[in-house]
Amino acid sequence: MILRFLGAQWFAVGFMGVISLVVSVIIARTLGPDLFGTYAVVLSGGAIAAILLDGGFGRLLQREHAHPTAGLQTFFAVLPQAALGHVLVSATVLSLLAVAIFPQQALTVVVAIWFYAASVMNQFGLSILRGEGRMVRDASWQIGNRTFTATCVGIAALLGVGQPWQIFLAQFIGAIAFALLIMRFLRMGPLWKIPSAVYAATLPFVWLDLATALYFRADMLLLEWFDVSKFEVGKYGVAYRLIEAVVLFASPVGLILFRKFRLGIGAPRKMLREMIPALIGAQLIGIVLAISIMLFSEPVIDLVYGKAYFGAHDLLSVLGIAFVFLLPNGVLIQAALALELERWCAVSATIAAVANVGGNVLVIPSYGPLGSAWMTVATEVILGCAVGAGVWYRCRRGNAREETS
Repeated sequence: MILRFLGAQWFAVGFMGVISLVVSVIIARTLGPDLFGTYAVVLSGGAIAAILLDGGFGRLLQREHAHPTAGLQTFFAVLPQAALGHVLVSATVLSLLAVAIFPQQALTVVVAIWFYAASVMNQFGLSILRGEGRMVRDASWQIGNRTFTATCVGIAALLGVGQPWQIFLAQFIGAIAFALLIMRFLRMGPLWKIPSAVYAATLPFVWLDLATALYFRADMLLLEWFDVSKFEVGKYGVAYRLIEAVVLFASPVGLILFRKFRLGIGAPRKMLREMIPALIGAQLIGIVLAISIMLFSEPVIDLVYGKAYFGAHDLLSVLGIAFVFLLPNGVLIQAALALELERWCAVSATIAAVANVGGNVLVIPSYGPLGSAWMTVATEVILGCAVGAGVWYRCRRGNAREETS
C-alpha cells in the first residue's frame, strides 16, 4: 500500500517538478533577468501572503481528517466551508491593502494575491485527501491543477506577454478553473461566520507557516530592500527555484510519515524507532545531493537557463549544502506536528527566522546573494536543533509514561 501511495505521489511530483521547471524556464526566458527579478520578488512576497490566505486551515484539515481532535468534533463538518470563506475574505482584504501600500506595483501584486488564493483553495481539497490517506486521488488532483496552470502560462508565452502581472494572471486562470472543479466535487460552499474556536485551533499553524515562510522568503525581499541589482536577484531566484524543485520530490515522503506518526501518537517509543531510520536516510540523501550539485551546478544552470544567468551556479552550489540539514528537518517537523507540538515548531521556526533575517541584514551589504545562500544553510542547522530538541523531549516523556503504565 505504501509503495502504491509513494509511486502515485512520486509520479505526480515528477510530473509537477518537470512541468514547474519548464514553466520557470519559460518565464525566465520570456521576462529576462531584470523582469524575472521583479517576478521573483513578488512571488516571494505572495508566498508570505498565501500563509494568511490559508489561515492554518490546510494543516488543520489534514490533521483532523487523519485523527480528529476531541475539541473540534462539533465543527468537523463545517471546516472545509470555513476554510473557503476565510480565503475569499482574506484575498479581498489583502487586495485592498496592496492597492494602498504598493500603488506602483498594485496590478502585479493584486493579481498575484488572487493567484495564490486560487492555489490555496486547491490545497484545501488536497489536505482533506491527504488526511484521509487517499494519496492516489491526491496525486491525480495535483497533476490536474499543475496542468491547468502550466497550459495557461504556455498560451500566455505564445501570445507574447512581457510583464510579470500577465504571467500571474495566466496562472490564476488555470488555478481558479481547477479550484471550481474541486469545490463542485467536494460540494463546498463558503461559510462566512467562522466560530472562534476554529480560529483558535488554526492560529498555531498560521504562526508556524509565517515563521517558516519568513526565513524561506525573507532573503529575496531583503536583497530587494538593500537595492541589490535585479540581475543578481534574478540569478539567486533561478538557483532557488532549482532547490525548490528538488524539495518537491521529498514532499510525498513527508505526507506519508505525518499520517503514520499521527496514527501512532499513542506509542511514542514506536514512533521514535520509526523516526530514526528516516532521519538517517534523509541525511544520507542530503549529502549525496549536496555533492552532486557542487559537481554539476555550472552545466545545469547553463543548460536550463542559458548563458544569461552565468554565475548562478556558485549560488546553487552553496544552497545545495542546505539539503544535508533540510531533508532531516522535514522528518523532524512531521513528527513534531503528529505529536501536536505545533506551538514548539512555531517557536523553533521563529528562532530560525530571526536568525535568518538578522544574518541577512549583516551579510547582504558585503556579500550580496552569496551571503544569503550561506544564511540559508545556517538557518536549517538552527531549525533542526530546535525542533529536534522538542521531539526528543516529548518522546522521552512519552516513553516514561509508557513504562509507568
